[in-house]
Amino acid sequence: MTRPRGVAVFVRARRAGWERLDALVERVDGGRLTVAEVEELDRLYRRTIGDLAHARTTFPGTDAEGYLAQLVARAFAALQRGRGGRWRSTLGLLRSGGPAEVVRHRGALALAAALLVGGMVVGALGTALDPQGWSWLLPGSVREALAAKRLWTDDLLTAAPGLAGGAIARNNLSVAALCFALGLTGGLGTALLLAGNGALLGAVLVAAWRAGLGAGLAGFVAAHGPVELSALVLAGQAGFVLASGLVRPGEWPRREALARRGREGARILVLVAPLLLLVAAVEATVSPAARFPWPARVALGLGLAAAVWAYLVRAGRTAATSRRASSA
Repeated sequence: MTRPRGVAVFVRARRAGWERLDALVERVDGGRLTVAEVEELDRLYRRTIGDLAHARTTFPGTDAEGYLAQLVARAFAALQRGRGGRWRSTLGLLRSGGPAEVVRHRGALALAAALLVGGMVVGALGTALDPQGWSWLLPGSVREALAAKRLWTDDLLTAAPGLAGGAIARNNLSVAALCFALGLTGGLGTALLLAGNGALLGAVLVAAWRAGLGAGLAGFVAAHGPVELSALVLAGQAGFVLASGLVRPGEWPRREALARRGREGARILVLVAPLLLLVAAVEATVSPAARFPWPARVALGLGLAAAVWAYLVRAGRTAATSRRASSA
């Protein structure tokens, strides 16, 4: 019992300085710091290095140590970066901040992927074994199209690519934002959304296959589907990271843990937006166009997804290594 009380006392005594340093670091990229604030940032950074050394010696392996290691690394990067701007800040999140969180919270990533894939399996098996009983999963427009022996995706051929792509992007971004926000339910809403979307996809694929349209639907989703599912998994991961601040605050007060995890989840969510814009462009142009043969669509879809994950893993590991080096 001594160690938890000691950590709590340490956190309460030093928390105000850490929060102030965190706030200054958040403002650096916007270029809104005065000379006095830059000096304060440097002073708090040096003091927090001492706090980190104390935590590593006295409270190794605690949430406090992990938080301080991240804070010191971010402050070091902010001091090196100096005044930037919003574009530079966003590029920094895409280049290192977001991927670092993806790699660090790989448990949440695995959970999101498992729920999505598990939902797909349940939806597919249920529809295959009892098509009528599971037909409620299918939207009305999809059921009508399947009854008419046509793919509902054919409508994209008659829409202007810009209009179709914009509608697709808005819908996907809304789902991703909701997936993240539902982390405030303790992760339950995020889990249900992931499993539900997976079940819907599995049911649609099997229903289309039973109607003799499976090859056409598979050809349609091949180019954009892998990246779209990747983006949904990342949004789910962000939601679970947010939820962890509620259900596992550690040594922190729940409100502060929620705010901290919310910022970490938001960095992941920043990665989702460009991915979904790419998905919308491919889905509105390549996916419905007959001039692109299915092997080319499959190669494009798998290639894009492989490139995305290779980038996230590599950039995330590099950022994590840099953080450890700067906080050592």
